[in-house]
Amino acid sequence: MIQILDEITLSPERIEHVLTMLRERYLPTHEARGLTLAGRWVSPPVAIPGHMNTLWLAWHIDDAPAYYRMRASANADVAGFWAAVDAICEGRRRHVMTDADAPLASPASSSSSEDSHAA
Repeated sequence: MIQILDEITLSPERIEHVLTMLRERYLPTHEARGLTLAGRWVSPPVAIPGHMNTLWLAWHIDDAPAYYRMRASANADVAGFWAAVDAICEGRRRHVMTDADAPLASPASSSSSEDSHAA
């Protein structure tokens, strides 16, 4: 199983807007693309004036080939969602991980290479 952790840094007052966009624009198609939303968290757990918060979105996907199929199935709606997030956040990173004890897939077993984190 592949774990995906999206790390979105933004002002506290924008968190609810991103969550609304997530519900309305991204989640309606996430299952068809093979993603399972595993959790959503905010850190720190308080809004501190003048400081950023981090919104964490955790996803699961079956395996490396499924991850690359998910990326290949990203369409203009998916790209538009992430562009809208990028327009209101201070920064965003995507971490793609697997269990450290699981054998790593070789590049030849994946259908394409990772070229962007915007899927």
